[in-house]
Amino acid sequence: MPDWVREMAACVDLQELAERVVVRDITVAFPRLAGDADFAEHLRSSVRENLHVLQQVLCGRLALSQVRLEQPLEFARVQARLRIPQTALQRSYRVGFVTMWQAWAQQLRDVAEAKDVPREEATAALARLTTMIFAYQDHVASQVAEQYARVDDALNRSRAHVRHGLVREILRTELTSLPPSDLLTLDYDLTAHHVAVVLPAVAEGTATQLLVGLRAATGVRHSLLHPLDLRCTAVWLGRPRTWPRRTIGQLREVLETAGVEASLSDPLRGLAGFRRALEQAQDVEKVRAAWGRTQAPPVLEHGDVALEILLLREPERARGFVRTELGALADDTAEAARLRETLDVSFRLGTHVAAAERLQLHEHTVRNRLHRAEEHLGHPLHERRTELQVALRLLRLLGDER
Repeated sequence: MPDWVREMAACVDLQELAERVVVRDITVAFPRLAGDADFAEHLRSSVRENLHVLQQVLCGRLALSQVRLEQPLEFARVQARLRIPQTALQRSYRVGFVTMWQAWAQQLRDVAEAKDVPREEATAALARLTTMIFAYQDHVASQVAEQYARVDDALNRSRAHVRHGLVREILRTELTSLPPSDLLTLDYDLTAHHVAVVLPAVAEGTATQLLVGLRAATGVRHSLLHPLDLRCTAVWLGRPRTWPRRTIGQLREVLETAGVEASLSDPLRGLAGFRRALEQAQDVEKVRAAWGRTQAPPVLEHGDVALEILLLREPERARGFVRTELGALADDTAEAARLRETLDVSFRLGTHVAAAERLQLHEHTVRNRLHRAEEHLGHPLHERRTELQVALRLLRLLGDER
């Protein structure tokens, strides 16, 4: 290509273009993974390396036959492990390289106009640029497709990966029973009483190590581990009989000692219970996200937040309930926040003395705050104690949207 085209190719802002490509790829090819930060980072690394190497090719510093890539091949392995269809991979490359071509083509048109390049020469340069970009795309996409196929084939021969596929099928469909061969592959008793544990920030490998401690502490013989994405893992623990409260406590203790965030379901039985247990644990995890990870306890059970889960299914009605019950106490002011905190602690601990000790206040201060809360509410606290407690719990989740 002419020198002016090579100089033009070196002037494209690769960092800005990479972000544009990542957003476009996720929107068009990977919408299901839009919230997965780890996946997005793998994609970003792949796009950045592709852009850098493509720029070297367009500037004449590197021949296409010399192109060797690492991050795009690693991204192909990630997609194979996540069971993303190869059609999505191919679509992401088409969309991504069209976006890249648009950026360089626009840059070429701008430079050609500024330099008053003859139209025939500019058109020939654009045709050559287009040919080189899409030759590069074909070269890279072929390598990536081969890598994906190799990893996918190896995974398909892996029993663990076959088991993951079977779990996805169980969760996606309304199967009421499985053939003996699938039960053998699954190696988990679906007729048991299940507790599902979602570990939102624990990858599969670490979760496997943690599972050893969970089984030892609870005496559970049946367990199943399933990655939900690159950094979030679900674990099912199954008992032939119902779960004693003491055993649930032991499970919580191991998770708390390990210092991990975890969302637990209620014990649920059978194949339908297997599915429902994961749904419950994921509902708990949604409450944690709404609550704020700095505010939520590291280990949450479904029973801890079942009321919030129920009410948050209709957010507008929940907001109306909070405003009706709390009135001015729901305001976003420092005084309202102090009164709500005192009211909440007093309800939970039951006495002014205990509340004062927890809040590190004088008992008279607690009494005065509760009296001001009654004035804001317009009725004694004991009249609608249950409703007030529910409203306070909801406000912790809806506070940012008031």
